Amino acid sequence: MPIALRPVYVIAKKEFADNVRNKWVISLIAIFLVLAVAASFVAGLGRVGEMDVTVGVLITLSSMLVPIISIMLGYATISGEAESGALSVVLACPIRRIEVLLGKLIGLGSVICLSIFVGFGISGVLIAASTGQAEWSSYIGFILLTMLLGLLYLSVSVCISSILKRRVTSLGAGVVVFFWGAICGFIWIGMYAGTGGDAMAFLQGDTSGVPDWFWFEVFLSPQDGSGTAAMLAFGETELMGYSVSLPSWVNLGTLVLAHLIWTLIPIALAYWSFQKRDV
Repeated sequence: MPIALRPVYVIAKKEFADNVRNKWVISLIAIFLVLAVAASFVAGLGRVGEMDVTVGVLITLSSMLVPIISIMLGYATISGEAESGALSVVLACPIRRIEVLLGKLIGLGSVICLSIFVGFGISGVLIAASTGQAEWSSYIGFILLTMLLGLLYLSVSVCISSILKRRVTSLGAGVVVFFWGAICGFIWIGMYAGTGGDAMAFLQGDTSGVPDWFWFEVFLSPQDGSGTAAMLAFGETELMGYSVSLPSWVNLGTLVLAHLIWTLIPIALAYWSFQKRDV
């Protein structure tokens, strides 16, 4: 049976309108705008810095902030409404569960993408106007990668919300997933040191002895993968201020593919779990 687009649109519109009414959209745009402009001043040491240098600072900041925002938007999508009884009312209408799920994902995803695009877009114009230089294709690539990171964590958050029964446990699981992405790199460095690698030399920028398996970490940590992809979008080959040589299989295409897999598999799991859920 084909998916009816009208119910999906209605649910998506409601989710987006609720977040506009709750000032989420305006607040997020302001956060991203201030974040980008502040990162530019940090990169420029008190003056407006150029785009590529600014993005280097933004990668670190947005890789922490964007996942948190996505988790906060999505963790109660199913479990919270099931607890409050609102989900039962929605499902009493002639609408399929897949349509409810897609509508919520599209509506909340629109909130994330619009906020990132407007916030970082306005700041990009301000930075370009101040410096007289712009790398728009690379900067737009960074914006798109940040959107993809937000959608990735939204899909994971909604998946968790579909599987777990209570909103508080959904939030806790979302926090665990976030911290996995945040500390995965440190775990990998520990594994590298445990297998005889010189972790201190690596932290000081010497990556000559790093085995290929080490770089697989960027596919397991969405934050690190997004940061590496943004670095490659600007044609940079530096990590932590040091020049590195990445394996040929770690490139922009494979990193984007990994992010798409990270996004689509949780959506499929969310649908499977939501279909079986008793509300």
